[in-house]
Amino acid sequence: MSRECHRWSGSVPGRGRTGFIPHSPAFMFGLLVLSLLLLPPAGFSAPGRAVGSIRGVVLDRATRRPIAAANVVVVGSKRGAATDIDGAFMVPGLPPGTYHVTASALGYETQTISELAVMPGRAREVEFLLRPTVIQAEEVIARAPLFATVSPDLPTSSRSLSYEEVRRAPGGIEDVQRTVQALPGVVNQDDSNNEIVVRGGSPLENLTVIDGIEVDNTNHFTFGGESEGNGGSINALNTEFLRDVTFASGGFSARYGDRLSSVLDLNLREGRRDRFGGAVDFGMAGMGGYLEGPMPGRQGSYLASVRKSYLDLLPKSAVGLTAIPHYWNTQGKLTWDLNATQLLTLNGLYSEDSHSIKPEDEKEGFSTGLDALEFNTTRYFYGARLRSLWGKGYTDLVAARVLGRVHWNIYETVEENGRRVERLTVENDRTEITDQVHLFWTGQAAGSDEWSAGVSLKPITYEHRLFVDGDSIAFDDGYLDRDEFGQPLYDGQPDTFRFEDRREEVSRKGLKYAGFIQYTWRPSRCLSVTAGLRYDGFDTSGRDAIGPRFSLQWEFRPNWTIKLATGTYYQSQNYSVYMDETAGSANRHLPYSRANQVVAGLSFLPRLSTMLSLEGYFKKYDHLLVREEDIVRETTGDRTFDSDVFLAEGKKEAWGIEFFAQQKMMTNWYGTFSYSFGEARASDPAFGTYPATYDLRHVITTTLGYKTSFITNSTYRNLIRKPWFFWVYALPINGDAVTLSTRYRYITGRPYTRKVWYAEGWDSPEPIFEGHWEEQGHNNGRYPDYRRWDLRIDDKHYFGESALVYYVEAQNLLDHGNIAQYYYGDDGERKTIFQFRRLFVVGIRYEF
Repeated sequence: MSRECHRWSGSVPGRGRTGFIPHSPAFMFGLLVLSLLLLPPAGFSAPGRAVGSIRGVVLDRATRRPIAAANVVVVGSKRGAATDIDGAFMVPGLPPGTYHVTASALGYETQTISELAVMPGRAREVEFLLRPTVIQAEEVIARAPLFATVSPDLPTSSRSLSYEEVRRAPGGIEDVQRTVQALPGVVNQDDSNNEIVVRGGSPLENLTVIDGIEVDNTNHFTFGGESEGNGGSINALNTEFLRDVTFASGGFSARYGDRLSSVLDLNLREGRRDRFGGAVDFGMAGMGGYLEGPMPGRQGSYLASVRKSYLDLLPKSAVGLTAIPHYWNTQGKLTWDLNATQLLTLNGLYSEDSHSIKPEDEKEGFSTGLDALEFNTTRYFYGARLRSLWGKGYTDLVAARVLGRVHWNIYETVEENGRRVERLTVENDRTEITDQVHLFWTGQAAGSDEWSAGVSLKPITYEHRLFVDGDSIAFDDGYLDRDEFGQPLYDGQPDTFRFEDRREEVSRKGLKYAGFIQYTWRPSRCLSVTAGLRYDGFDTSGRDAIGPRFSLQWEFRPNWTIKLATGTYYQSQNYSVYMDETAGSANRHLPYSRANQVVAGLSFLPRLSTMLSLEGYFKKYDHLLVREEDIVRETTGDRTFDSDVFLAEGKKEAWGIEFFAQQKMMTNWYGTFSYSFGEARASDPAFGTYPATYDLRHVITTTLGYKTSFITNSTYRNLIRKPWFFWVYALPINGDAVTLSTRYRYITGRPYTRKVWYAEGWDSPEPIFEGHWEEQGHNNGRYPDYRRWDLRIDDKHYFGESALVYYVEAQNLLDHGNIAQYYYGDDGERKTIFQFRRLFVVGIRYEF
């Protein structure tokens, strides 16, 4: 086998519908004008503008031990540094801009970290994790591609994003989940929600990990608990906390469990250790800011932020919303060096939001079918991670608590003593608390091999309180009388049913437990094989599961790599299914849902900054939940049968191919192109075989960006000095660094179930006296295809040791009418609810 398998042999190139978004044109225009007025004049640059720096550490990936005398070089320049005995380095005196940095050391593979945004007066932190290899002197000068080194924990279908790539992504509005939605194999089903849908799976199947803490959801306005997946309208997670992001859409290792589809691994940066700093900002996620600085003795740092909504501070007529959302959040990270071998990290995020719809809002077109609604959620997580170095390895001890609470009330308007009053008809309050303790070991084995193991305990608390007024809901009202043989008996009037008040109060606890072990074998520098085994159990259900995992990476010729992964993945059911009492104990012992996955791919690196990949996948699901009610109604025709029992008799198969091309910003241009074709078909005893809910066949996504500085061009400067070009001064293109970017996306229409309106009488398959809608089949229709074109301008102004960062984004610029859903009214009329139409988003941040 060639010794050149990890040396670079290519060429180096030269240098909605939720109503939470304002729709008023006047409001958006005023916001845009106000933001433009806050920009400095064209060409403004304070004298003595400060430079920035890049500093960080170079560590052994398996042991996390510092690597001394490593070489750190800024790509495309002669700037660099060598690490000290603690593996630390600093490259000072860098003009503000975007850089790629390479680290190399004798006996280690070279690694490049790309897209590091350096701001004036600030040090951009970076951490290199080098993989050991055979000691060969010539390897020290080898250059590495700009793409992240593949981790044995996320061997296939993984993409890494820097903070800068997330921040400037067109259509992403500085939301990491909306940015991830543009990656291969990932789709969104509604612009108003940032949920992640991967390869025919559901939003429930994705795991989010933040600095080692497993978090169910970090978003505002999630209209359900854990059962609604990982999406929401606005992400409470502050993008300014991100260091880097890794997303794997399949084939992940035994380290990650209790999920079937994907892993989103978020690494947060530390606060500044040199001096106090911060920022104030205003944008899609609200208004607020963050502060950061060193701990006493510079043995650690802190980073803290707070943000809140601003729409509630404005008149409703100016905003253009029928109901104003309220939300706020705060986030913090504290890092402390306990000693030379132990690092303590504390993380926390707290968010609250509320929303209400009143009867007067109904007149303005928000179709809910309700008289009044009050909705609020509370979410938080907090936890600690203690990282300890132990000779040839290290441990991570993580302890955390994650809480999600959703509360909503429904009211009806009634007449009492000549006055209209609101009477509570439904109250629903659900709280899910997950405590967690994880202990992970990662270490070096023989040669450059690695091994890891871990155990996890997750005590669960589930509380649910439900009240339904007996006068407000009559589920079977309208059925005709039946004779002694069960046949409809026409009496000219609907039956009358009387329901008493319904009250439920559940408080239950459970314990999830898990363990894994895996080994990575590297017989040569071109071949890596990882095998692992994972065990999961849940005492509430009395069920457990064992899932083997296997992956292979083989660079069979320079710059060409084959990747393969296969495994069995398990996921427990939602807490509400296990622990609610409406079905008694029938749902208590349901098995884990299971998915067998096979992923195979080929990647090619024609240049340092260019990657092409082709990947195929196959997923076979079983033990998916089906309602007993649906099975009986569809197979027997008895539409009066009601049941809250679930049966684990559903199945699904999903397969597809994905092509992905990416050009990193080596000079001025960058971009991506991806095409995915996939099919997902489900089957169960109720509906037979049908397209799965997220059967989205064709997905095309392309992004293109260009970074420049108009104001430094002499021709442009002379042009804007002319009297008739005075208006150019107001455009957001006159900063020290300007990035123009665009994204276009096409998605095949997703399935839905058709409904047919039946008027009063006997024609309905279900003998209901009143007019009503009847479902015809299951997922037998498709919404029209989704198309969206976004444009974005980022404008950075540098002055002194501060910076003003501004962006304006036009989403769905062509105003394509993408359908969110159909609303079926009680009058027999079907209405179309659209996703975001043309929408302008503005953000501005002052950093100091």
